[in-house]
Amino acid sequence: MTPIPNPHFHSYSQATLEEDKQEKNQDALEKLDHESRKLDHGSGKLEHGSGKLEVEKSDSEASDQEEHEEDEHTNKCSQEAKCLRPRQRRAYQVFEEAKQGHLERECVEELCSKEEAREVFENDPETMDSAHISAQGLCSQGNGWSSPSSSGHLSLETGAAALCDSEYFYPRYLACITKHGSPYSKNPDFVQCVQNLPDQCSPNPCSKEGTQVCQDLMGNFFCQCKDGWAGRLCDKDVNECSQKNGGCNQICYNKPGSFHCACYSGYELSRDSRSCQDIDECADADACGEARCKNLPGSYSCLCDDGYAFSSQEKACRDVDECTEGRCEQACVNSPGTYTCHCNGRGGLKLSRDMNTCEDILPCVPFNVAKSVKSLYLGRMFSGTPVIRLRFKRLQPTRLVAEFDFRTFDPEGILFFAGGHQGSNWIVLGLRAGRLELQLRYHGVGRVTSSGPIINHGMWQTVSIEELEQSLVIKVNKDAVMKIVVAGDLFQQVRGLYHLNLTVGGIPFKEKDLVQPINPRLDGCMRSWNLMNGEDTTIQETVKMNTKMQCFSVTEKGSFYPGNGFAFYSLDYARTSPDVGTETTWEIEVVARIRPATDTGVLFALVGDNHTVTLSVALVDYHSTKKLKKQLVILAVENVTLALMEIKVCDSQEHVVTISVTKEGATLAVDGTKGQTEVSPVELQERLAVLGRRLQDPLLTFIGGLPDVPVTSAPVTAFYRGCMTLEVNQKALDLDEAAYKHSDITSHSCPPVKPASL
Repeated sequence: MTPIPNPHFHSYSQATLEEDKQEKNQDALEKLDHESRKLDHGSGKLEHGSGKLEVEKSDSEASDQEEHEEDEHTNKCSQEAKCLRPRQRRAYQVFEEAKQGHLERECVEELCSKEEAREVFENDPETMDSAHISAQGLCSQGNGWSSPSSSGHLSLETGAAALCDSEYFYPRYLACITKHGSPYSKNPDFVQCVQNLPDQCSPNPCSKEGTQVCQDLMGNFFCQCKDGWAGRLCDKDVNECSQKNGGCNQICYNKPGSFHCACYSGYELSRDSRSCQDIDECADADACGEARCKNLPGSYSCLCDDGYAFSSQEKACRDVDECTEGRCEQACVNSPGTYTCHCNGRGGLKLSRDMNTCEDILPCVPFNVAKSVKSLYLGRMFSGTPVIRLRFKRLQPTRLVAEFDFRTFDPEGILFFAGGHQGSNWIVLGLRAGRLELQLRYHGVGRVTSSGPIINHGMWQTVSIEELEQSLVIKVNKDAVMKIVVAGDLFQQVRGLYHLNLTVGGIPFKEKDLVQPINPRLDGCMRSWNLMNGEDTTIQETVKMNTKMQCFSVTEKGSFYPGNGFAFYSLDYARTSPDVGTETTWEIEVVARIRPATDTGVLFALVGDNHTVTLSVALVDYHSTKKLKKQLVILAVENVTLALMEIKVCDSQEHVVTISVTKEGATLAVDGTKGQTEVSPVELQERLAVLGRRLQDPLLTFIGGLPDVPVTSAPVTAFYRGCMTLEVNQKALDLDEAAYKHSDITSHSCPPVKPASL
């Protein structure tokens, strides 16, 4: 059945449809060209520099310009015949006007002009509020904008906002057409491109780093910031550390968009990432190496014993050389873990209580050292030379007469000599084993006679000698103890005069020329002397002027060391052991009976040729390693203390100090109580080995002090002051037999201690 055409509808063939499509494309191109030229000519422009939106041309001026441009376009098209005809209004135009402002219909389904795009933003109620925002935000990138006040310009609420949105939208709309073709090409990419244009988040204006999401507000946008970011575009970092230190317990570090807590050295973050807890560095066994580790809040300390310091490089304790720090007033000796200050002991100084400075050595026990001006001390000259020399001359033959009071504890020595020269007649009155001995030589014939009681008991007694005709008589306390027949006289005639030489306390020639050798040194005292019937008045005057020639008023048995001199011997300590045949070994045994006057001084010492103090026994008033003031007796090899023992130095009593040193060991005791060892067994053997080697070289035994050695060569270098007697290897030492003795040391007499004052 053939359809009846309806006059109210228009039917298109395929050719007609194709023609209509070409017409639309041509129309779109024409419109696109027209709008592009309008944009190029600048019918209006948006100026941002001042922050204000201005419309430079009025609406009438714009309309006239558009009409003029259309006329030119029409003429041009008619001349060139290249332009499409003007767009015809479509059949559904009525409905289109009713839906004015719909973006999908106006600019996606068909080609829209700039005015049509403007109408979209002007009439769409969904975009009015956002358009106002857009006018403030997108059109004005400065501090805001203001609308012109002249009539005919766009209103603030609608016109300006719509204009700004269209100005934002339309150039990008044309860019979509250029890239993807006109709406009539139905390219999906074009549709997507146009639909994204009103989306203020495309492209995303928000900071990529600080924004969580961009929200399109239809003409404006809202940047939802991530934690730690702020600002309209989320491009401003929030400094969390400025508020309460970010909640961190110790250190807060701000960083873009965030922050983190940290701890001081020695602490670590707790699980809450904010509070700090101490790190126990000592949990690491290697933290301090050889030293002791002590954990501290936020740190740790490597501890060493006193006198040592921790080396972080070696992780070990190393000795501190305190001597480089100038702690000592005079001399300093560093040793592992400690140091010792030394003072000039020979100069009468010792360490003070602070163990660094020096002070005078003062007596703590007062000895009665008063002397009698009417006494003559016979032992002043250690060389054995006489203390008094007299020469008598007579015109007539005269006989010897001498009488005096005498006191001694010394068992041997010479009282006086009388006679001529060595080859003539002479006599020597001396003391041997405590008894009087007379040696005489007449006409070259010598004799020795000894008799009488022991008189070296320290009491005063009267001794006299008288030359009679053909004999000599010796009396003690008026009792004759010797009567000797002689052939000749002591006075010898020389050039018409009779001469007699008389010496006291020594002989005028060598000891070897005596009839029988005797030690001439005699620690004795003489008083009330009457020589040759009082012709010796010059002796008294000489003694009165020289205190060294005077005797102590009161004496006791012993040897007195005044604190300013020493004596020394040449002794041999090597011996052959019967248990091992001919092997040579050594032994040092010393027994010292002392009654000190001071708390510091050398009792006994062995000194080598190079002034090396090989061994010493001394009094000292401090403990060198513990730095304590304490009265001690010490035994040392060189400057290392092997043993020590406490002693009550200042109690005025006699104390017995014994030492025994062999290659197997060393002991020290005071009044029978053994002292303590100050070195390890290994170090003890090392020191004894050193001593053994030193004993193979020549050395001297010093008593009561040391020679001029460095103050650091021994723990003590001060002279001893007080009474003392010594036995060395079971033999008593007689100071009269020493190789040298200071003249102020009395060999066999010692003043008593002063009684305590009430």
